[in-house]
Amino acid sequence: MTNTKDTQLMSAGRAERAVNRIARQILEDTRGAGNLVLFGVDDRGHALAALLASGLEEILGKKIPFHKLSIKKETRGRPVTGVDITGSFVILIDDVIFSGKTMYRAFKQVMKLGDPEQVRLAVLIDRGHRIYPVQAQYVGLVCPTKPAEHVHCAFMDEKPSGVWLNVKLL
Repeated sequence: MTNTKDTQLMSAGRAERAVNRIARQILEDTRGAGNLVLFGVDDRGHALAALLASGLEEILGKKIPFHKLSIKKETRGRPVTGVDITGSFVILIDDVIFSGKTMYRAFKQVMKLGDPEQVRLAVLIDRGHRIYPVQAQYVGLVCPTKPAEHVHCAFMDEKPSGVWLNVKLL
């Protein structure tokens, strides 16, 4: 039997500050673009997208559209409908980036919705270990890990409640 140990990487407060910082970086890069569209990948990416949209709405005083992309094997291929991203500044959002495979799939899915002006990636945690050539432009924390380790971001009541590294003990 393998034991595990959880180590907290980010407290709720630190995670919330990271989300606010990412929102401000997006605002600076887009110059308050009226054509900003956020896409959250699966459940935790969508939760993070909702937080970023809320932060941007608070600063800009206007609604920021965000949508959920389903990349998981059992839900993959469920298209986002009624969204045209042509000419939009698109931000793909996930909680953790590791190999880049999920973001690559998200990118392929989003490109079916039109021809965006620009596409950028935002993540709360960057673990490294890319096998796909993708790089997040907005990152809350860079945390190099071992491939066998697991990083978990938790969200509760529409706020981040923390980030943990799960290490298997031998």
